[in-house]
Amino acid sequence: MSIPIPRTDCTSISIFSTIGFGSEFENLKRIYDKAIGEWRKAETLGRLDEVIFSIDELCRECSLEGWDGYEAPPIAEDACYEAKRFIRSLPVSFPMPEIVPEPNGGIGLEWSKGDRLIFVASVSGKNEIVYAGLFGMNKSHGTEYFGETLPTAIVENLKRLNF
Repeated sequence: MSIPIPRTDCTSISIFSTIGFGSEFENLKRIYDKAIGEWRKAETLGRLDEVIFSIDELCRECSLEGWDGYEAPPIAEDACYEAKRFIRSLPVSFPMPEIVPEPNGGIGLEWSKGDRLIFVASVSGKNEIVYAGLFGMNKSHGTEYFGETLPTAIVENLKRLNF
């Protein structure tokens, strides 16, 4: 028989105590791990973790000069940091981009919704975002300073993709 005990240190269903004993605890932990694992995969935060991981992988794979088979410089460590900061700054309702290495040592972040709805932002670790977008027959491009928050011009251009 189990006796429920109120917990004050668990603020949500996504926090499960790792302290417990017995077969009932182990069964509950397995159920929790499966349910929360599936929930996180479906949530934006799960996708955020995947994109951050893919940035780390890209930075490892492109860490040596000539990673592209030619003479591309390694992806700059500052570019890796800046790309992760960009991703974490995105509004939660926005989809995550595809991450691509750039032959200048930067990282590209790409969103695409067909042939004529595309937005690309590039970071290189210099606190600036170079961007270009194609929105039907309209085009947009520029460079924005990347301070504490994502520049308004970047957010507004992303909204033009109609997520």
